[in-house]
Amino acid sequence: MTTGIALTLATAAGCSSGSPSDRAAPTGAISAVPTLTVAATDYLPRPTPTPVAPSIDPSIVLGSALKAYLPTAETVPSGWTLNTKLGPATPHDSGAQVLSGTTGLGPTAPCGVMNNMTVLDGEAAYASQQMRSTDGNEYAALVTVDSFRTGQAAQQLAVIRDFAARCPSFTEKGTGTGHSDVEVRLVAKPLNGLGDEALDFKMLPEGNYLGNETVLVRIGDRVLNLRCGADKYGDFPDTAALAQELAKLVK
Repeated sequence: MTTGIALTLATAAGCSSGSPSDRAAPTGAISAVPTLTVAATDYLPRPTPTPVAPSIDPSIVLGSALKAYLPTAETVPSGWTLNTKLGPATPHDSGAQVLSGTTGLGPTAPCGVMNNMTVLDGEAAYASQQMRSTDGNEYAALVTVDSFRTGQAAQQLAVIRDFAARCPSFTEKGTGTGHSDVEVRLVAKPLNGLGDEALDFKMLPEGNYLGNETVLVRIGDRVLNLRCGADKYGDFPDTAALAQELAKLVK
């Protein structure tokens, strides 16, 4: 389970915003975005959370049922399709398990922990699906829906907001060209009119590197996570508008 925030700096294509062709793309770029071969475990906290007995809390929808909240070939938003580039567009999910873990984003955590970190503090189940754009560039997006024990979804967003306020920037050790360090800004802002609450945050590396954008939408005890990367020109799509369409699928 996870809120789906695996923010690894890795070479991959992200969501496209249709940038002008006359702009120069960054050289030697790396991008903090999901790859097309990402596995379900990429969305799990590190260390891997502990499976617990299925919760009696009716707010937790198990992963095998959460798949119904993900986009399908019929419900995927306009301009996007399910990602079948490397095989069947089969969702990943936590099955009949409820996962339990502890977040690493507390008040004493170093700022750099946000990278390679998935947030889970409590018990939850998840399901995730990959999409790609149909604008000719085949950019990727990762959609995750998490179902939490009563009240814990709101706690998750609070943890992330507090972390972003405390850590507006951090250093990525050895992830740049020639194993150089990369300074990364973390820009977070609330979004109005999405679910019960919503948060948009961008990871913006300095220099010739590409960042990513994540929109989290809380709908009761569910959290929709949409993660996209900058295109080769460093631009982002209207991720909030895409999240708004996807949130309509979450009950």
